[in-house]
Amino acid sequence: MSGFEITCANRNQAGLIVRVGGADWSLSIHEAVMKIMTAQVRLYIEVDGKTFDVGVRGEGSNAYLMLERDETPLHTLIGLPSC
Repeated sequence: MSGFEITCANRNQAGLIVRVGGADWSLSIHEAVMKIMTAQVRLYIEVDGKTFDVGVRGEGSNAYLMLERDETPLHTLIGLPSC
């Protein structure tokens, strides 16, 4: 399993993340959810100097990305620039 750092995100008009990305890669939220759930990829993010794995909560169209350990939904992070 490979790992990719999330360094940017695109949001819809409601402020929800619809796409995440990093250096030379990007995935829609649906693609990211599916790849994490099938163990095809490991996504992680650095917040305040700490590294967190990104996990999935919910199912189907209600699935969303969150930080492992503290369960913060990824869409609540405001420091991610647009891709």
